[in-house]
Amino acid sequence: MASPNLHPPARLQDHAGFAALLVVYSFVELSFNHRMLELTEVVLSAGDWDGLQFWGRAIAGFGLSMQLLLWLELRMGSRWKAVLLSFALGMTLMWQFQKIVIQYLVDAAPESEKVASIYSQYAAELGANGQLRINGAPLGTASMAPNVREPVKALFAAAALGTPVSDFEAMGSDWSGPLPPLPTAATPEMMDKAYRNTVTPPIALGFSSFFGLLNLTQGMGLGVMMVLNQRRFALWVAGLRRHLLAFTIALMLGLSATHHNSFIDSAGYDQHLSNNMWQHNVVLASFVAWGLRAEPDWYDFFEAVHRRLLLDFPFSER
Repeated sequence: MASPNLHPPARLQDHAGFAALLVVYSFVELSFNHRMLELTEVVLSAGDWDGLQFWGRAIAGFGLSMQLLLWLELRMGSRWKAVLLSFALGMTLMWQFQKIVIQYLVDAAPESEKVASIYSQYAAELGANGQLRINGAPLGTASMAPNVREPVKALFAAAALGTPVSDFEAMGSDWSGPLPPLPTAATPEMMDKAYRNTVTPPIALGFSSFFGLLNLTQGMGLGVMMVLNQRRFALWVAGLRRHLLAFTIALMLGLSATHHNSFIDSAGYDQHLSNNMWQHNVVLASFVAWGLRAEPDWYDFFEAVHRRLLLDFPFSER
């Protein structure tokens, strides 16, 4: 009869290398997030757009796999089986889930909304520059900092889908009075493409920032556990181990949800745009609302990681 193993192998949670891997992954994910915001300023080629979507799904899939691995390792006898299963599930689920959510939104949208999305993309630049009013109330300010302006430009078109175009009025631009009429010569293919380009940024940015920040806080949490363990705070380590995921999610969401900036605090967003987007589509509004708080809140950190650690890696080629 085999004797019991008195020294079972250490779990991944106890390996400094795994904690470091979570942090390194988070730096790649958050750098990609910043790169997506940068690309709202340019017109992407079809190849660049495909490359960006490839990187987004692959990186987010790796992040989900890391979370599944932490969970499965505690419930499976073989670490290698847990690794294989977590990566098979994580990469497949994230790769397909983003496509399914985006396609669902495109298929469910009425034609009038798809036509409006063509125009809302142009209005996004005015919204990011604080040049729009909604029902007479200002949206943001003309002096919004880059950490607010760039996320607003990326997310405004999706946020505006639940609001009639006639509710917006442009200030300080070439337009005077209400916005011009919507285009009438748009083909179904053009409308689907415009709508897909409108709803993709908040979903891609949302998954990116969520998994990047989650893995970053978990990596740091595992590091704290190791320090406490070395100092023989066994009870603290046991409590933190049991509730690490819940604690890190609460910390990440709390820090982001309490963020305020000149756009979300403006009367136009608070009294009109926010209510309209939640009534229009709860799924899309969840991603937009998260992005309008989390992206400005962490923008400077995302930018520093992308520029200094990843040396402005372009994420545009497979």
